Amino acid sequence: MRLIGLSLLLLAAGLFVSFGGDPLGAVLFRLDPGILNLAQAVVQRYLLPMLWDDVLLPVLEAPAFVAPAVLGGALSFFGWMRARG
Repeated sequence: MRLIGLSLLLLAAGLFVSFGGDPLGAVLFRLDPGILNLAQAVVQRYLLPMLWDDVLLPVLEAPAFVAPAVLGGALSFFGWMRARG
């Protein structure tokens, strides 16, 4: 778990260096313009439509490095706590 967390933290650092404070949605659009439409259709059709508006849209509007940094930090912390205790 700590290794995955560290990998995500390194990914966050790379995203920060590469894209700065650009939103995650803009970065994904640059990499593959159709991915956002596909993701929205899948989430709204097969999962909860509210999930797109209330959860995923704010994540896509946040800077690109925030999501992997938060997830990597949490995984590293819980991995450290598990190894310690």
